[in-house]
Amino acid sequence: MTQYALRRVILLIPTLLAMSIALFIVIRVLPPQDAVERELGEARIDNPEAVQKFREELGLTGSLLSQYMDWLTGVLTGDLGKSIHTRRAISEELTFRIPVSFELSIIGLFFTWAISFPLGVLSAVFQDKGPDYILRGGAYLLDSIPGFVVGILVLTYLAVYFQWAPPTSFSNVWDDPVRHVKIMLLPTLIIAVGAVGNLIRFTRTFLLEVLRQDYIRTARAKGLPENTVLARHAMKNVALPFVTIIGGAIPGLLTSSVIIENLFSLPGMGRYLTAASVNLDYPVVMTTTMFFAVITLSSQLLVDLSYAWLDPRVSYASGGGRRRGR
Repeated sequence: MTQYALRRVILLIPTLLAMSIALFIVIRVLPPQDAVERELGEARIDNPEAVQKFREELGLTGSLLSQYMDWLTGVLTGDLGKSIHTRRAISEELTFRIPVSFELSIIGLFFTWAISFPLGVLSAVFQDKGPDYILRGGAYLLDSIPGFVVGILVLTYLAVYFQWAPPTSFSNVWDDPVRHVKIMLLPTLIIAVGAVGNLIRFTRTFLLEVLRQDYIRTARAKGLPENTVLARHAMKNVALPFVTIIGGAIPGLLTSSVIIENLFSLPGMGRYLTAASVNLDYPVVMTTTMFFAVITLSSQLLVDLSYAWLDPRVSYASGGGRRRGR
């Protein structure tokens, strides 16, 4: 297990390097306009020396290879560079934006689990009955509607019928807890609603498969109450695939948070990335995209490790393969 975890962590390094190289080339070669000239506007015509000085200040001189190596060296030493648009250090911007995105995603993940797991279990317990049809229909409906559409509909409904809208400026929880809850509650719920449909159907499928196993029939044949069979024997085995699925949903939650942050004017990483993309702010796009890549790969690693922790039968061969023992 320890060797497997170490191999997976080491494998992340070349993966992230390859991703960073590909991303660096794409964002520097494909845009039709130079970011510095776009940012300086008419000044580039009147004062080319100032343009060159600005490029040197931001580390945008020399070949692409040398610029990439400068960026990589800066990341490894804690210097993320400066924003072309705001001229501020990226590390300073991230200091207050990362907690907002983490709070949004983690609370959204909690609501996703708290809503989808019990509803999925309820759907399986009442298989092919009224509650099952209603929950399955609702799950398919939620899957078919993008989260940002749900957000727009909810905001419109609240504004038209209740004359209420969430605060447009952000407040930290330690400054004004009540106002912070008003700001964050609706976005986290909408992120969760966008993901629960899929997880309700997966939970139902997993539980139905477990309920057809021989050990469940044996437990029922012994006369155990149905609630005991579910709680002691079925739920534990449903937890394993559920962890895998909900771990795989983390990248989707991060993607949703990018849209939701812009919709609710939240100063998180997603809104920062969107603004940087519009302004062709290379250093910010590079840093924020790699940040999301690290979070995504780390979540997948944690899912794989938790898989082995939850199921002792799972072991990892020395060659990196995964097998089940007898």
